[in-house]
Amino acid sequence: MGEFRVWAPAAGRVELVLAARRLPLVANGDGWWRAVAEGAGPGSDSRFALDGGEPLPDPRSPWQPAGVDGPSRTAPAGRASGGPIG
Repeated sequence: MGEFRVWAPAAGRVELVLAARRLPLVANGDGWWRAVAEGAGPGSDSRFALDGGEPLPDPRSPWQPAGVDGPSRTAPAGRASGGPIG
């Protein structure tokens, strides 16, 4: 299970895109959106879709192995997030 957060204060709807799944995020009221996704753990690729638009990578992601336009990947098990991986 993984927790995902993104700051999107102007968005009316935010979805987490994991492979072919789209999961709604919940607004916290301060511009931040949050979702907990079953089955999304270390090494999962994800993107965010704002207001039904095209999926975008997480702008705070420390790891995007397919490049800046590719999906963001969560840190592998046993590694704290932050800083480059690999």
